[in-house]
Amino acid sequence: MKPLAAIVLAAGKGTRMKSHRAKVTFPIADKAMVQRVVDTALKLDCTKIAVVVGWKKETVTGALRYNERLTFVEQTEQLGTGHAVQMAAPALKDFKGDILILCGDVPLLTSETVQKLYARHQSSGAAVTVLTATLEDAGRYGRMLRDEKGQIKSIVEYKDASPEQRKIQEWNTGIYCYQADKLFGALEKTTNHNEQKEYYLTDTLSILYNEGEKVENVILENLMEVSGVNSQEQLAELENIYVDEIRKKWLNNGVMMHNPATIYIADDVEIAAEVEIGQGCVLKGNTTLGSDVVLGPNCYLENAVISKNSILRGHNVVVNSLVKDYEILEFGSKIIKEIAHE
Repeated sequence: MKPLAAIVLAAGKGTRMKSHRAKVTFPIADKAMVQRVVDTALKLDCTKIAVVVGWKKETVTGALRYNERLTFVEQTEQLGTGHAVQMAAPALKDFKGDILILCGDVPLLTSETVQKLYARHQSSGAAVTVLTATLEDAGRYGRMLRDEKGQIKSIVEYKDASPEQRKIQEWNTGIYCYQADKLFGALEKTTNHNEQKEYYLTDTLSILYNEGEKVENVILENLMEVSGVNSQEQLAELENIYVDEIRKKWLNNGVMMHNPATIYIADDVEIAAEVEIGQGCVLKGNTTLGSDVVLGPNCYLENAVISKNSILRGHNVVVNSLVKDYEILEFGSKIIKEIAHE
């Protein structure tokens, strides 16, 4: 099996966020969006992950946990997605394998979906495999163009599309898997002869198709996975959806919740069956709840171990600490340590 690498596009400013912060550093459920994207690449065992930074680059690099597989490359001018990917070429010049292209502001894309894309790419022998989706009205997304045999031949950006092309329901999500040499070879042939005067990554598909290379696709089932973040409103909506999915997972695994919509559970939290959680509770970090634990209302737990059969009466705070088996914390009591438990 060929090795796999990833390029994460994280250089954009995100002006519609109405903030001085780099867009990809905004958190979804306590993790920066770009960290979630990098985590997806790590789950797929990418040997190298090149993160393309630009605007507020120091904050983007600072938002990511250290990993020896990570490298950072800078895009000093915003000249399009093709140009951004080209900036990563020196970091991957000796890489022989397949390369994923991921977007730093698309944090809910699952590793299962990317694995499906990668599997299709490998089995088909394609030069590039793109994740596509369908909508009755595909809005301002780039449209997939196919030949008379139904094969993908190119992607046309909305601004460059004709009225007829804009009626096409299949659209480009911006997630790809390429053979490394085919990717960088095609990028060298791209031009900026378009409405935006930018170098489009999407142009590589038509270049490869016209060279007789195979262009494949996988159709995305859950459109929420590729919902990008372009405003604070969209950020809040995605976080609500994501946290709700976490609650549903635990509810369907034997956890009782009172007024679930008021309960916040981060994705690294582990909960045993037969746990009862009162309304208004917040569970963050590497928190673990043992079997038959009862949390009263409005408890705040962060990096906490709550051992089996223990009870927190309510309004308790436990941070970087351990609550022992059968222990009872009276209403409003706190256990806070400055360093995490081992």
